[in-house]
Amino acid sequence: MEEKMSREQLNGLSSQLMELFVSDLFTKNNVDVQQAKERLSEEQRESLKQTVEQLKAQVDGFLESKAVYKVTDSAEKTVGQAAHPLRDAIIQKKKMKEIKKYGPNR
Repeated sequence: MEEKMSREQLNGLSSQLMELFVSDLFTKNNVDVQQAKERLSEEQRESLKQTVEQLKAQVDGFLESKAVYKVTDSAEKTVGQAAHPLRDAIIQKKKMKEIKKYGPNR
């Protein structure tokens, strides 16, 4: 559920950024948006739609690969926590010191 929410947030954020960049570009070049829309041919409109769909697919693929990496990375961390030879050696050494100091019955 959280992954879906973050995906929706990222899509919304990327849409906002794209709109900002496009409007800034139009403003810098003194382009009227309505006139630009009217001048687009059907082929150009279709091409733009396909480009947007491809970009959405790439974003979704990227997010899925990140999710897989995150799960794999956290799984490796939990497996890696099981074996800590240095920690085990320190604990063993501490126990040996206690045995020498207080005797084996403690």
